[in-house]
Amino acid sequence: MRKEAGLTLVELLVTLTVLGVVLGIGVPAFGNLIQGSRLTTATNSLVSALHFTRSEAVRLNTRVTLCNSADGVYCASEGGWQQGWIIFIDLHGTGTREDQDPLLAVAAARASGITITGNHPVQRYVSYVGLGSTRSANGGLQMGTLTVCADALGRQIVISRTGRARVQDGGCET
Repeated sequence: MRKEAGLTLVELLVTLTVLGVVLGIGVPAFGNLIQGSRLTTATNSLVSALHFTRSEAVRLNTRVTLCNSADGVYCASEGGWQQGWIIFIDLHGTGTREDQDPLLAVAAARASGITITGNHPVQRYVSYVGLGSTRSANGGLQMGTLTVCADALGRQIVISRTGRARVQDGGCET
């Protein structure tokens, strides 16, 4: 007697039903995992840029500025931080890059679905002086919050009066 190898129609339908249920549960969770990963990557990249800007200001004992930039050469006058940013030695302390200001680093635009906005003090730039604290172009303290959003998920980068950046959850509306 020969034994048949294979699946019956009932076994195949049960297998497909179980696979459908597992995919129905797993795919949305996987989407949230991807969004969370993109949020973390964008946040860490901006925090690293802030740390680099601060350390270069201290190392060079001069004003170093981080600003949002669409072209990777000059500071943008509109749009959010997700379009990218540049770090430069701010020779004249204006908060915007001029031709003679040496460019230290450039970051490309973030992935689609990510938005990064700053409240008024840090909407366009963050500038560190030689002591490692933040100062606006007029010399006043520059404290503020950069909010990184991926759909309803969000993180805030809070810059203190000493120039220290810390990350906290929240800040994005659904």
